[in-house]
Amino acid sequence: MQPRFEQVISSPFNEFVGLFDQIIAPPMVMATMLEKPRTDKLPPKIDRSQVTGKITAIRVSKSLIRQLIYKGDPYPVCPYKVFRTILLRDITTPPSDSMIKGLYFESKCIGSSADGSETIDLPRHKKTGARLADHDRIDQAIELFFKVKQDYGLVIDQNHTQVYHKRRWIDPQHNWNIPIFLDGTLDFVSPITTPGYSFESATIDLKLTKDKDVVESFSNGLFHGTPWGNMEMADFTEAMMYRQIFGRPFVYLVFDYKRDNAGFKDIPIITDINDPDPQKAAKAGIRMNELQRTIRWVVETILGWEESGWPMQAIPKVCATCPILDCKKRNENGEV
Repeated sequence: MQPRFEQVISSPFNEFVGLFDQIIAPPMVMATMLEKPRTDKLPPKIDRSQVTGKITAIRVSKSLIRQLIYKGDPYPVCPYKVFRTILLRDITTPPSDSMIKGLYFESKCIGSSADGSETIDLPRHKKTGARLADHDRIDQAIELFFKVKQDYGLVIDQNHTQVYHKRRWIDPQHNWNIPIFLDGTLDFVSPITTPGYSFESATIDLKLTKDKDVVESFSNGLFHGTPWGNMEMADFTEAMMYRQIFGRPFVYLVFDYKRDNAGFKDIPIITDINDPDPQKAAKAGIRMNELQRTIRWVVETILGWEESGWPMQAIPKVCATCPILDCKKRNENGEV
């Protein structure tokens, strides 16, 4: 039995929640100058009662999942850090070098928002201020994107760029006491026509990577990279979630900036459980079941952490980069 969705605006309460989310939602494009970092807070992924402090709603996103679990294998995490940095989001973690490069790439390819947000730059040479080699190669990837845009008939329309949406998630095997939503912000919606397939309207997800041909899902213990050269081994959570949220075919456009043989690849992901091709429908069904199990684990785990009081857990690999500097467990050493 597949999970079903309910319209978010189905009652006065849900209408209020939906309007409130729109009011506090961040700008659709969050690119700023590197010298002028954003100061506004991201909206939390949970709502809490003003009386009891208990969670009253959870919004599950692909980024939330990606920081907790990969293909059914949970990461070692500190519940208190998750609570502050991922759920409440009142403490932020500085973006990594790869995240800054990705923001720069997206900003240059699909533009800034109508509110006048500035396009970010990339770090320069500390002494001379010169552009670094990666900067030049990423700019070449940006030029390639515009060629692909023309060749594949992509349409960049600001009304269909950086679009946020959420949908109520109904689990057929659980009757949650609180509403659970799936939410996400897509890069852009566009028609796409390639030699192998054509969609009148698809969710296009831009990716910038060091190497588009990597076949290993490398891991640092807290994060797995996507094996863009061997997608059968990839985690399809993101694609399946976006299919559920936005209801369109899903396509990755992957660009890399390696020194030799840099280029791009388009990767359509099978996500339609009702595809007329029974083999594709079966594959999408398997992925849908995996998504359902993952969402259930995330919700149960978050509610379990809340029940236990968001315990602080000393994990050297996690503590090393934790922005919660006054944590009592931060310098606690365990046996090795």
